[in-house]
Amino acid sequence: MEKKLIICDTNILIEFYKGNHKIIENLKKIGEENIALSSVTAAELIFGALNKRELNNIKEDIQQLEVLQINKEIS
Repeated sequence: MEKKLIICDTNILIEFYKGNHKIIENLKKIGEENIALSSVTAAELIFGALNKRELNNIKEDIQQLEVLQINKEIS
């Protein structure tokens, strides 16, 4: 059976980092193993980090998720 992934855009993940409880609960329901992000979203999160601690947290989180390269299918 093919694995189904939910691709999260930057705005969703920013709300996660802001502590938005609705977003956090929805992401928990989806499950970390079912969440993906595009390479563009990963780059935007890294670029937007406010400090080294946040940057390290973002990089650790990105490593736990599936990062999809931009192609025709996910465009």
